[in-house]
Amino acid sequence: MMQHYCSNCNTYTKQQYCPLCKNKLSEKAGDNEYYPVYEMKVKRRRFVQRLVLFIAIFAVSTSLLINLLTNSDRLWFLYVLGPTLYGLLTINHTILSRAHTGSKVIFQVIALSVTLFILDAASGSSRWSIHYVIPFLVTLATLFVTIIVLRKPMKWREYIGYMTTMVVLGFLPVLLFLSSWSTVLWPSAATALYALLTLIGMVLFSEKTMKNEIVRRFHF
Repeated sequence: MMQHYCSNCNTYTKQQYCPLCKNKLSEKAGDNEYYPVYEMKVKRRRFVQRLVLFIAIFAVSTSLLINLLTNSDRLWFLYVLGPTLYGLLTINHTILSRAHTGSKVIFQVIALSVTLFILDAASGSSRWSIHYVIPFLVTLATLFVTIIVLRKPMKWREYIGYMTTMVVLGFLPVLLFLSSWSTVLWPSAATALYALLTLIGMVLFSEKTMKNEIVRRFHF
């Protein structure tokens, strides 16, 4: 695509006058390099993502093989599995992807919870991850998304789905307690209370259209 280039504003346009500085542009058009540069960045990002995935598969499979060949009675490869999976998601989804911030927060909570649960199971399954860490992570993530919405109210509609998901996750520790997976009540209860207060705040302080959306999502 051939377009005129404005060196003052560093922009391309089909017009002979720059839409920003109004200067007349030369009639000689230059190649628009934005698309090739963007394509190169996408290809480079995809290559890095695939490389990280290959390294993760190599690390997990190698540690599993060594574990089975040397000491199959104790699955120490879980200490490699958990952090490797978390690092894979952090690099490929949180850092390299163009996913929404709300999506990154939710995936971080889920991935970190699973990682800590695996490490907990590998260290003797005392369930410290379920008792304390997972409820704390859910509360912290909900607070983080809430702060984003409060600082930028225009993003309320954009984040409502992620806020709803975090509120639902806030009641998960209580379900773990009721199912006897967790035996410590107060972290689960505190997380559920914070999720409930967040939901009430969403209903009370949001606009009418947002209230209708919240009611629709929760079927009040």
